[in-house]
Amino acid sequence: MLRRLGLALLLAVAALFAFGRPVAWTEAALIMWDVAAGGQPTLWQRVTDRPREYPAKWADGEGDVYAPAGRVRAALVLVPGAAVLGRDEPRLQALARSFARAGFVVLVPELPEVRRLALSKVDADRVASALRQLRQWQPGQPLGVAAVSYAVAPAVIAALETQPQFIVGIGGYHDAEAAIRFVTTGVFRPLGDAREYRVAPNDYGRWAFLLANAGRLDDPNDAAVLQAIAMARFRGGADIPALAARLGPDGQAVLALVENQDPDAVTPLVAALPERVRREIDALNLALYDLSTLRSHLILVHGRGDPLVPYSESQALAAAASNARVSLFLVDELGHVDFNAVTLANAWTMGHAIDALLSERR
Repeated sequence: MLRRLGLALLLAVAALFAFGRPVAWTEAALIMWDVAAGGQPTLWQRVTDRPREYPAKWADGEGDVYAPAGRVRAALVLVPGAAVLGRDEPRLQALARSFARAGFVVLVPELPEVRRLALSKVDADRVASALRQLRQWQPGQPLGVAAVSYAVAPAVIAALETQPQFIVGIGGYHDAEAAIRFVTTGVFRPLGDAREYRVAPNDYGRWAFLLANAGRLDDPNDAAVLQAIAMARFRGGADIPALAARLGPDGQAVLALVENQDPDAVTPLVAALPERVRREIDALNLALYDLSTLRSHLILVHGRGDPLVPYSESQALAAAASNARVSLFLVDELGHVDFNAVTLANAWTMGHAIDALLSERR
């Protein structure tokens, strides 16, 4: 894989020298290679100093700091996605180191909910707290927030409150119901296209959604059964009808949405969800927020082949942020935040996306 990445890098660097801004774009290409390598040794690591890493606490939060060995040029809150390792996830740590080497002080906050594979409006409050704290620690530095996948929603909500200079969203969504429709039925509609497209739904996304919402049910039996169904599906089998027969009305409503394959049934099935589940979904539904108040540079990256969140959601997010400066990058041959999928076909676009972030530094 690294040999293929190296070829893509060399060709990208050659093109960048040919068409302008060679120094900045070579740096972007080196970082692109480093991010794609996921922590394996790269040239970017050889030509830069290893960042300083240390835990940090403040009045209402904690996290890990990745600080440049040299001059600080910007500050960035990097939001963990839904993963049991949270801020300890190795690929997230490698990403933080990649940008700390480029002069960013990176703060990765602790988000307890994401370790349970669930996101909550509380996460947005914690991200906002981290942004305010980092602004105090690095006064005068350009401040931003970056998030991947479903963590983009709490990051954007936090940005509405704190108004950082830049926001990076990778593989995120705008309309929660549209994202659910895609996860369960594979249907999406690109912005400006009257046609509706359908792909095979990704089973991981379906059962991850079930697992994330099971714990929000008031009946502990329903929660336990839904969690058992989700874990059984992850492992590839179980007597699901026998488990489903043990569910009460609320649990059946959640399972009905997850198992549904009819796009027209999604809206009524969402409306039939238990109130607490609907409330949590709505709290992270960016379509219910006024994004025209954003003044940040919104840098959005999305793979055209994303199997979990359709690229149309980043298009919709860009359109909703009508008063922000938006840079939207739709990347060919890229799945769901699959950073190691650098190819000759997408290296140019990915390099430009990284350059857009680097341009926010002092």
